[in-house]
Amino acid sequence: MTAATTPPLHVLRGILRHFKPTPSQTSTPAAAAAINASTSPSAASPSSPPSSSESRSSPPTPTPTPQSLKQHILLQYRTHRSLPPQSPKAHALRTLAYDYYILKKDLKERARLYELDAGAEDKLSPKESSRRAAARAGLQLPKLDLEG
Repeated sequence: MTAATTPPLHVLRGILRHFKPTPSQTSTPAAAAAINASTSPSAASPSSPPSSSESRSSPPTPTPTPQSLKQHILLQYRTHRSLPPQSPKAHALRTLAYDYYILKKDLKERARLYELDAGAEDKLSPKESSRRAAARAGLQLPKLDLEG
């Protein structure tokens, strides 16, 4: 399927599906508080006055959370929902959303495959390890008949 043939609602659902947290992404409230404290501007020496270079620079941009990204995507979808389907802007937005969906899907699959390969050298024989490495490169090892 391409961006032109995939219904926009299917793409939106696919994108939103990737924002569901996995068990490894969830953290304890104490860890979240530590991260927030280290990134907040008040955490760095609150009693000392800022230097001249600090006062001129803009504050650090907070890292977007999955929830804020989800809200932004929904807002963009609702804002541009009334565009005519044939307009160039609607086509560009549909293509951008589809490309983002495919990117997220491919990255998730790559992370899954990387997790499967982690520790493979301990579990697999050298022959099987070579076969898998060749398959990742798009090659096929020849059949070796060592017993004949």
